[in-house]
Amino acid sequence: MANPVWYTGRGTVLSYSLDGQTWVALPQLQQFEPSGSKQTMVDQTNLQTQGNFTQPQAVQVDAGEVSFAGVYGGQIQQLLLGQYHGALTLLYWQAQLVDGTFYTFQAFVSEFKPYSVKWNKTYGFSGKLRIVGGMESPLSAFQPNAFDPNAFQVVLI
Repeated sequence: MANPVWYTGRGTVLSYSLDGQTWVALPQLQQFEPSGSKQTMVDQTNLQTQGNFTQPQAVQVDAGEVSFAGVYGGQIQQLLLGQYHGALTLLYWQAQLVDGTFYTFQAFVSEFKPYSVKWNKTYGFSGKLRIVGGMESPLSAFQPNAFDPNAFQVVLI
């Protein structure tokens, strides 16, 4: 039996970009975590359905969101998130994990708390990213350019 691999969060970087080419690392992050994707299911059960069970049909995937929190430092990279949030800007994002794996996606800064103050604690900032489309991983099921609408045909019977 192989030994499990365990990594600490050190070296993990969450970066954003306006153009998908020039990346800016979000400094002093303590945590970031995707909520995971979820399928929307429609019940296809009808009088013709055989058996005693419902017949669900997957019709859409919601990519979810990524929550993040860190230590407030007043860096421009942190402060710009408030500007992008207010301007409704769709940004490119990439998460580089400590093992070298990259996950990329596009998202809006859907929630942003520029600072939080607690007595005898470090100042913090936090927010959420609302993912548009899917999250691209090294073995992704969400290939953004995999669907070619020009090669798709609808045949009516």
